[in-house]
Order: sequence, then C-alpha cells, then structure tokens
Amino acid sequence: MSTSIVAQRYANAFYTCVEKHGELEATYQDMEKLSSRLAEEPLLEQLFSHPGVSRADKKAVIDAHLGECGIWLKRLLYYLVDEGRTALINDIGSWFNARYRKEQGIAEIELTTAVALQESAFEQLLRSLEDKFAKRVLAKTVVDPDIIGGLVIRHEGVVYDGSVRTMLQEINRRLGGGIGT
Repeated sequence: MSTSIVAQRYANAFYTCVEKHGELEATYQDMEKLSSRLAEEPLLEQLFSHPGVSRADKKAVIDAHLGECGIWLKRLLYYLVDEGRTALINDIGSWFNARYRKEQGIAEIELTTAVALQESAFEQLLRSLEDKFAKRVLAKTVVDPDIIGGLVIRHEGVVYDGSVRTMLQEINRRLGGGIGT
C-alpha cells in the first residue's frame, strides 16, 4: 500500500476523532503550525523519519520542541512514534488540512501581483474571489515585478493568469513572433 494512502487513512481517522471531541478548529491550527515548523526546520523532519533515532528520543523532541502543539496533535505524534510511522507526519498533515479546508468551505489560493496591494484593494479582491469560488478564501500573496501588472491566481492546480506579461506574450504569439519580422 502506498504511503500516501496510509497517510490519508491516518489523517481521516484523526480528523474524525478530533471532530467528535469538538477540537477540530484548534487541531487544524496546531497542524498548520506543525507544518510550518517542519518546513522551517528540515532537521526536525529528518529526525522524525530517521530509523536510527529511538522512540524515546523522538518523544523527547516532541516535548521539548513542539510544546506549543495541543494535546490532540501530541497524542497523534506519540502514536506515530509508537507505530514507527513518523515519516508520514507531513503527508498526514497535508491530508488533514486539505480535508478540513474542503469540509469547512475554504479555498486556499496563491495570489501573485506585480506590487504589494493596499489593504483595501486586497480585501475587495478577497471578497470578489469569495463570491467567485463560493467559499471563504485564504490567500498567500507573492509579489513578482516580472509579471508587470495584473495578477495571477493559483487554486487547486489551476492557474488563472491575468498578468500583463502573459497578455504581451499572447499578442507577440498572435503577431507571428513580433512586429517587423
């Protein structure tokens, strides 16, 4: 069985458990913090997945370095240590967070603009996107001056590209490679 399927099963079981106990929102926040922490500290993830590190040492690391995690996430981490499944932590977190966002009606997007948007413009854009997707929108913003203007939205593997750079490239393509050639 692939590790992705195993991770999905663990995530679904964990999701059901915390939902039953009314700890879904808090656990989602904890899972987001853990995912960020593991991304910031790759050695921490390597420690969890390394077979040469004892279970006791892994639990000590959880206690010492992941103290901000809630009790439910700590229980999951201890369980994964006991089962020898700590290499699945990132995948379980991804599946758990994806299910949470899906069931809570949250669209996660990446929004790329040429310049940083003013707060009022950003809020107006978010409201517009929420209407379009019929979901609450969580946006990660990226500033990329190379797009010249406009914006690029990435959502669930789909790219909505309204950048000036892409529009100019399309004009160039339609004109057969350029003007005067």
